[in-house]
Amino acid sequence: MYDKEITLVSDEDVLVGRLVGVYSGTEYTVRISYRASTSEHTAWNLFEALVQVRADLERDGLKPAVEGACRDVYPSRMAMDMGGGRRAYRWPQSGRPATVDIFDGVPTADYARLAYVAEQSDLNKQRRKRGNE
Repeated sequence: MYDKEITLVSDEDVLVGRLVGVYSGTEYTVRISYRASTSEHTAWNLFEALVQVRADLERDGLKPAVEGACRDVYPSRMAMDMGGGRRAYRWPQSGRPATVDIFDGVPTADYARLAYVAEQSDLNKQRRKRGNE
C-alpha cells in the first residue's frame, strides 16, 4: 500500500525515514524506520497504527512530517471504519474541511502544524465539542 521516504522532525534535527503501510486482509501495519531504529504497530486501521508508531517516535522527540500527524487533521469514525483510516479531514480555521491522505507529506513551511499524539487528540475533542463533526 505505502512504501515511501518521509521526514522526521525534532526540535534540533530533521531526519530521513522510511514509512511502510501494509494491509493483511484483516488489519493494518505501519512501520517507520530511521537510522538504526524501527517502530512497527498493527491496528484495525491505518490511523490507529500510525498513532501507536508516533507514540514510539515521541520518546525520541520526533514527529513524522505526514498529514496524519498534524494538529488540524483527524479522521472521522466512518473514514476509519470504511476506509481503513487512510483518509482524514484537515480542519481549517474557518470554512469546510478538506480530505487528505494521512501519509501525504507536510512541506517544511508547515512543520508548525505537526503535533504530538495527545495534542492532536485533545484538539480533535475540542473541535467535536464545538460541533464541527
